[in-house]
Amino acid sequence: MSIEDWGNFGAVAGSASGALVGLLFVAISLNRDRIARHPELRASAAQTLMVFMLPLIIALLLLTPRQPSGVLGTEIIILGVVHGLGLAMVGRGKRGSGEESDTRLARLVGVITPNMLTTVLVLAAGATVLAGHANGLYLLVLAIIVALISGVANAWLFLILDPD
Repeated sequence: MSIEDWGNFGAVAGSASGALVGLLFVAISLNRDRIARHPELRASAAQTLMVFMLPLIIALLLLTPRQPSGVLGTEIIILGVVHGLGLAMVGRGKRGSGEESDTRLARLVGVITPNMLTTVLVLAAGATVLAGHANGLYLLVLAIIVALISGVANAWLFLILDPD
């Protein structure tokens, strides 16, 4: 399968992601005051936005016409790095100040999340495509599925949980 064959997948993934980004903005607008009062909710909302934007940006990359595989692989790797660093930076606002957050298990769970799994999958896909194997794009399918599911779960949690 060639890179050009991924256009329809990119269109569907981008459409789904774009719709979820729009719905997230509506949900945040409706809960603006509550979210603004709590740094953890703001961080969770920002992470959810980043997770929903990932498939949208991947779709744009896949839909770019006649793009050489080396360029696409490099773009995907850069996206993975930026996404991972962004999630880590924004995630710092979700850390509690209590004793529990200092435990080794809490730190491990804070690092190994579905959100970070998407980053690893994107990086692996980019490296595989950069190495000349278009089949590495199949890793993006899993990355997008994990991103959409974890984004919906994140949105649900930050909208229903009361941090007080």
